[in-house]
Amino acid sequence: MKYDVVIVGGGPAGSLSAALLAAQGRHVLLVDAARFPRPKACAELISPGGVAILERLGVLSKLTSGRRLRGMQVHSPGGYCHTLEYPHRALSIERRDLDHTLLEFARSSGAQVREHFPVRGILKTDGCVSGVIGPHTEAIKADLTVGADGLHSVVARDLHLRRPHFWPRRLGLTAHFTDVDWSEDVGEMLVSGAGYVGVAPLDDSGRLSLGLVQPLPRGRLGPSSGALDRTLRDVYPDLHRRLSRGHLDGHVAGIGPMATRVHPTAGAGYALVGDAAGFIDPFTGEGIFRALRGAELLAEDVHTYAARRRGVFGAKERLVYAVQVVLRTPRLVDVAVRRLNERPSVAARLAAMLGDLEKARLQIIWELFRP
Repeated sequence: MKYDVVIVGGGPAGSLSAALLAAQGRHVLLVDAARFPRPKACAELISPGGVAILERLGVLSKLTSGRRLRGMQVHSPGGYCHTLEYPHRALSIERRDLDHTLLEFARSSGAQVREHFPVRGILKTDGCVSGVIGPHTEAIKADLTVGADGLHSVVARDLHLRRPHFWPRRLGLTAHFTDVDWSEDVGEMLVSGAGYVGVAPLDDSGRLSLGLVQPLPRGRLGPSSGALDRTLRDVYPDLHRRLSRGHLDGHVAGIGPMATRVHPTAGAGYALVGDAAGFIDPFTGEGIFRALRGAELLAEDVHTYAARRRGVFGAKERLVYAVQVVLRTPRLVDVAVRRLNERPSVAARLAAMLGDLEKARLQIIWELFRP
């Protein structure tokens, strides 16, 4: 059987792409190696712009878990603090709940879904991508193959679309904690000379999502609760003491290097969405928004997707790189956080840009640091 579209990966990018394309009357198959619901290493924060997409499509009301947050409190290495308040609230939610809801949304929209279907490679016909190869060399043919399978996309790999990306090169560790008193309706980002850690409450019961980002170590280093505990204790002692009142829930997950560059993001018979199309760093928290908005762009016009994607995401990518330059130097982070306190109008505009509610402008960094 041949499909109009086969989508590899059942995360937010893949499931929403499947839902939107199937709603147009296309014959869509969505495949994923996992069985849902399943956990996923992620910061688990949806920016206000991403929340707006879910609300517009009628998905937000289907989510039965999560906690709305008014902003993120940023702590600099020198002890300065500022709360970036979004114009509209973000949503902190476990990926297993978000992804399962979106997968069911794809099903209800008419897409066929095959779980526990690991893709081994792609099919090509006359130089064009024509589908994928699954387990036991099963061939799935399609007019369009969509890679929505994350940082280490099989589709991007087999098409040799990954490009060298030398900076930033970081390892991310994620974990959940329970029974931690967190009454604040904000998350926290703590920056150090060794990286940063983000924490956000997932509900009102004391359940938290934590993401630790640090330089990629030499050699192979698997994620472990011991490594996470040591780093928190030595680098972020105040947060470590707060978390020690609760309990680590489950395993520590990790991924690295996180930054990937992919080009082109679409071509003859294929398109890439979400992290499969490239990713920089989770500090500014637009990963899920890019997945959702990218799915919308793909469904709006497959043929102009790559160009429109550059137009929509290009300015934010430049701003994200500028933020990464600041993060490299602890003294610059101290200055930035102090200036955010001194310049509330700049802080409000930056929060709107980072929350994916206002078009990003690189000039905001000059306005932050100008004398």
